[in-house]
Amino acid sequence: MSDQRRLATVRSALFHVGVAGRAGINVTDFTCLAVLDKEGPLTPYDLAVRIGLTRGGAITAVVDRLQRAGYVHRSRDEADRRRVLVGLVREGPYRALQEILADADRAYADLVGSYGDAELAIIHDFAVRANEVMWRQTQRLWLD
Repeated sequence: MSDQRRLATVRSALFHVGVAGRAGINVTDFTCLAVLDKEGPLTPYDLAVRIGLTRGGAITAVVDRLQRAGYVHRSRDEADRRRVLVGLVREGPYRALQEILADADRAYADLVGSYGDAELAIIHDFAVRANEVMWRQTQRLWLD
């Protein structure tokens, strides 16, 4: 099982590098877009924490690049006007990026469709728990 987990991790990382390359961005920028897609607008600091990019002003350069390319926008937080939020622009370049991912989404949907409800419940439980393990391990690496 450990070999398959490691293989899945490597293949996922390579897939993300490939998608980012097709979109003309780097994998760090792609990771930021994925986080914003799943979590919604975040402060630059919160975005940096989510991707492990907390040293120096690196997140500013990432957000600047993504904004220039039309992937994100900055706005003031309505609850606290002192805070800036980075949000995903779902039209334009991001829509093209989603088209690149659509084939993989269809392939996963076909795979999921090949399992019954009871099997999917177990697979889902495993995936949630495995993602939590991987996130804790990632945070441990960032904090040590």
